[in-house]
Amino acid sequence: MGLLNLAIRDLKKGFLQHRVWLHLGWVEVKQRYRRSVLGPWWISLSMFIFILMMGIVFSRLLNQRLDEYIPFFTAGFLFWTFISNSAIEAAEIFNANSGYIKQINLPFSLYVFKHMVRQIICLMHNFAVYGLVCLFFKFSPSLNFFFVLPGFLLFVINVYWVCFVIAIVCARYRDMIPLINSCTQIAFFVTPISWMPKLLSENSIILKINPLAYLLDIVRAPLLGNVPSALTWSVNLGLAIVGCSLCFFLFSLARSRIAFWVD
Repeated sequence: MGLLNLAIRDLKKGFLQHRVWLHLGWVEVKQRYRRSVLGPWWISLSMFIFILMMGIVFSRLLNQRLDEYIPFFTAGFLFWTFISNSAIEAAEIFNANSGYIKQINLPFSLYVFKHMVRQIICLMHNFAVYGLVCLFFKFSPSLNFFFVLPGFLLFVINVYWVCFVIAIVCARYRDMIPLINSCTQIAFFVTPISWMPKLLSENSIILKINPLAYLLDIVRAPLLGNVPSALTWSVNLGLAIVGCSLCFFLFSLARSRIAFWVD
């Protein structure tokens, strides 16, 4: 029971120190693009070129209308980039902050919050690509766009616990890092990002058992002018409850050892 109490206090203390992780997350973004003319806009520019080229090629390969396929691909790829970057970089969360961990008594959950702030800032920059696509194709998502707000909250909660689990596991087992990189690459092809769900049958097992399909749909559907289905909301809520519970249990067991695992 003592381990659970310490984990609860860590999570609560980390959340309440929002000024710290918001500031540190913003500083990390600034440092990464220091002396760069365009800064993080370089990522947005490269993403725009990638989406444009891939959209033209895949729309023809899959025999899809360009004005329908590119907005779909853009909305999905924006959030997929957020998921994949968050997961890959989460492997180094505790090791990258080993200096803080060994010298300052800060909650471990704070470092994961800081990591998420950095990823969200990059996502907001990349949203300019979605705006350009909407303008070019004269696409209007309608009032259903506002469903993205509660959907994004649930989306971030799920990505947060996944990053927390990855950070803990990779702090202990360094061999997991290449495995995570490989899994994210494979997940891109089995998730409806570059291909549309309607190309498969409704009973396709690839869509039914893939949690990433539901995770993307809850934020992509409103951007395309649709309302996420009740199944999508239920799966995301279930993932958040079960995932956070498992993450919290793992954290309570590993918390006292993390400082000894980092380099």
